Amino acid sequence: MSNQIQQKTILFTIGRAGYPVTRCLTLAKLLASHRILFAAQEKQKVVLQTLDQQGFAPLSYARNADLKKLITEYEPDVVISDGSDTDIDEGRTLSSLVPVTLHFDDFGEGGKVATRVIQSLYRDDREQVPSHYLLGPSGFIVPEELEPYAGSGLRPGPTLPLPHVVVTFAGEDADNLSYRTLRHLLHLQIPLAITVALHSSYPHSRDDLKLMALGRKQTRIVECDDPIQLISESNLVVCDASYTPYYVAVIGKPCIVIAEDEKEAQHAFPREGNGFIYLGLGRKLKQSHLQNAVMETILHPHRSQRAVKKQLAFKLTANNGNMQQLLEKILKEEAREITR
Repeated sequence: MSNQIQQKTILFTIGRAGYPVTRCLTLAKLLASHRILFAAQEKQKVVLQTLDQQGFAPLSYARNADLKKLITEYEPDVVISDGSDTDIDEGRTLSSLVPVTLHFDDFGEGGKVATRVIQSLYRDDREQVPSHYLLGPSGFIVPEELEPYAGSGLRPGPTLPLPHVVVTFAGEDADNLSYRTLRHLLHLQIPLAITVALHSSYPHSRDDLKLMALGRKQTRIVECDDPIQLISESNLVVCDASYTPYYVAVIGKPCIVIAEDEKEAQHAFPREGNGFIYLGLGRKLKQSHLQNAVMETILHPHRSQRAVKKQLAFKLTANNGNMQQLLEKILKEEAREITR
């Protein structure tokens, strides 16, 4: 009997902008031998625009009832959802209509009835999770544009006149940690070059940050939704506790992590044992704690190098191939179930 997998129709549903879009686009390229469809709610205009720019013609729907109609019309064999915490009714609806449902970083009840749930934003819970949940860094899919920088943090780079600190908080940065972090860094008694990367969704006044940086030649505020190159050029990264630490761990850079909210504070990957300095919730951040962490990184390069080696030990660049094999295996198993 042939080991060839019959072409399947795979529908990606994306719940929010940012890394979930990047992950689904990367997975779509890995699964290019199949028929690929994308869908997102009408209100997710950035998601739909990004998919359109990438050459896909995304399907849009107003409500979950309309998604059900789309699934009935296009009859996908697999639905891969990312960026949503589904409720139990959504999960049951998907499972009743589609043979295979895969949920990435779904912390809703709907994941309990999915075929597989893959959580890269896993938590250090002591409670036992269902057997179809896959928790760990293996769920981080490395974007194509990140691959050339893999492991570059340990390679000799240009000698900079001052230590370069890159501050980047993904998403909306609701508590304005970009501003708070810059203010704390500027009170340090050692000279630094500081770059604050603001995402397009940053909701606060940019003028306040620019005013603070005014007159400081080595401090700059930049608009940047893709800080990969900035991270690669840095001596130290200060970032959120969501997906950015994974980008850092692919490159290999000393990294201070500050959680933007309680949800991020539960993420288990960006912790000391994995090569990060974790400072907890941003709104509770003390100036002295951040300054001490920065000083420790700059004054103890050997310690920082050990931390970077811990990050690189995860070999995250192998994730894409491993995930492709896992997904193809699931498709094969599903095909066998149908033919029984």
